[in-house]
Amino acid sequence: MDRLSYYIEKQYANNPRWFEEEVNQGNHAKRISDVINNRDYLAGRHKVLLRQDSQYKGKTLVVNKTVLQYAKTVIRFHDTYLLGKPVQLSCNDENTLKTFSDIYKLGQYDSVDYQIIDRVNKFGDAYEAIYVDNGVIKSKVLDNACSYPVYDDMGEYIAFIEYWTDAYTAISFWNVYYPTYVEHWDNEGGELRLVSTDRSVGLPIHYHNFNDEDYNFGVSLLNDIRPILDDLEDIISKMGDSIYVNTLNPMPVAIGQRIESSIPADATGYVLNLDVGDFKYASCNMDYNTIKLYLDNLKQFLNDVACIPSVLGSSTNIANISSVSMQILLMMANVYADENKKWLNNGFSERFKMFQKILGMQGIKVDSDVEVIYNVSMPVASTEMIANLKALQEMGAISRETIMEKTEYITDVDVEKKRLQGENVSQNVSQNGNKSVDNPSEEVGNK
Repeated sequence: MDRLSYYIEKQYANNPRWFEEEVNQGNHAKRISDVINNRDYLAGRHKVLLRQDSQYKGKTLVVNKTVLQYAKTVIRFHDTYLLGKPVQLSCNDENTLKTFSDIYKLGQYDSVDYQIIDRVNKFGDAYEAIYVDNGVIKSKVLDNACSYPVYDDMGEYIAFIEYWTDAYTAISFWNVYYPTYVEHWDNEGGELRLVSTDRSVGLPIHYHNFNDEDYNFGVSLLNDIRPILDDLEDIISKMGDSIYVNTLNPMPVAIGQRIESSIPADATGYVLNLDVGDFKYASCNMDYNTIKLYLDNLKQFLNDVACIPSVLGSSTNIANISSVSMQILLMMANVYADENKKWLNNGFSERFKMFQKILGMQGIKVDSDVEVIYNVSMPVASTEMIANLKALQEMGAISRETIMEKTEYITDVDVEKKRLQGENVSQNVSQNGNKSVDNPSEEVGNK
C-alpha cells in the first residue's frame, strides 16, 4: 500500500470523496485565511483605515488614514533583483541544453519563474502545474487561495487539491492531483460528480521558502514588515491630524471677563479690548528632533528587516561609487537572494525531472543534470565589467560564449552567434572578391 492509499484509509476510511473533507481541515483553513489577508493588505486595506473619526469644535473630524503601499515596492525589488532578468541554463550535454532552452522559450518560463518568486514573497508558497499543450510543454502557477497540498504524518508530499467555488453560479470545482493522473469533480446540479480524468506527469511542484514553524510550508515576507509599516502609517496619520488641529487650526482661549458679543466670521483687522484677562491661541509645539529620530529609526528598521539598502526609495544622495561599494550596499539583498536560490533550485530540479519524463514519452532522451545560472540585477560599471572579462579571455580562463552570456548588451547568445557567423561569411566573400579584382592576372592564369 502506497502512502496516499494509507493516508486516505487512515484519515477518511477509504472514502472516495475524501478531498471534500480534506479541504475543510483546520490547517488548510488557516493558511487560506492568511493568503486572503495578505491579498487584502496588498490591495490597500490596511489597519490604519480602522481609525475612528473624532469630534472637534462640535463637528465630526475625519481623521487622516494614510496608506503606505511600501510593501509592494519591497516585494518588487526582491522579485526583480533575482529574477528580473531571464535565467540561463547550463549542461554538459549540448543536445539537452538546446532542448531545455527551447522549452523555456516556447513555454515562456521567464514569466513563470517571476510569478513563482512573486507568489512566495507575498504568500510564502507557490504551486507550479506542468502540462503539455499541443506538444508544447507549459506551466501554470496556481492560485494560492485555491491550492491545498496534502502531506502525510511523515511530511511526505502525497497529493494536491485545487478547489474553488464560482461566485456567479455557486458551483464548486475540485481538481484532485494524484501522482499519475488528475480527477476533475464538480457539484453542478447539487450532487458531486466525476467529470473527467486526465493523465499527469506528477503533482504540482510546491515551492516554499524556509519557515521555522512549519517545514512543509513557507512564510510571507509581509509577515515581517507589516508591523513596522502599520506603526509608520499610524504615526504619520496622527501627525497629520496634529498639524491640522493643533498647529494650523489652534483653539482661541480668552482668560478674564466674558465677552457677550460675537466676532464676525470674516473679521480681519479687528482688535479685542479686555478689561481684565488675556487672549491667546492654544497650540501644540511638536518636538521636531524627537519625531525625526523616531521616524528615521522606523524606516531604518524597515530597510533592515526587508533586506533592502537605505539608498533605495529615499532622498539619500550618493556619488559615483565602485562595484565593490555597491556590493556592500546590497549585501543584505544578496543574502536574501542566496536564500531564495536554495528553495528555487529544489523546485527547478523537480521541474527538470518532469521535463525529462515528458520528453521520454515523446521518444526524446535527455539528461536531467541541468543547472540554473541567475543573472542578478545588481548595478555594475559596464566598463569595469568588460575590462575584467577581456582580461580573463586573454588569460585563457573564459570563452567567448561565456563573455556573451555575462554581458548585459546581449540578450540571446544563440542569435548573436549566428549573426557573427553571418558577418564572418560576408567578410570572407568580400575579401575573396577583392583579391580577384586586384589580381586579374591570377584569375587569367587559373583559367
